[in-house]
Amino acid sequence: MSAQRIRRERLKDKLTMALDPESEFVISPCIAVCKMDPVTKLCEGCLRELQEIVRWGSLSTLQKKEVWGQIVQRMNVIKA
Repeated sequence: MSAQRIRRERLKDKLTMALDPESEFVISPCIAVCKMDPVTKLCEGCLRELQEIVRWGSLSTLQKKEVWGQIVQRMNVIKA
């Protein structure tokens, strides 16, 4: 299994926890692979833009879920 595929699997595992309707807490998408892709301008680990990473701690629960929604869209576009 490629390193990129392993990262996507880890991110999918976190996605399940992040979108749990029973939880008030939205888990961070960070999987400790903090490297920005120069082409996509997304983190190679969590698929967030730099501003999404920087602002994460100050986002509301709804905004965090919206970021997760963007990540899901990016996962569908950027195939591993």
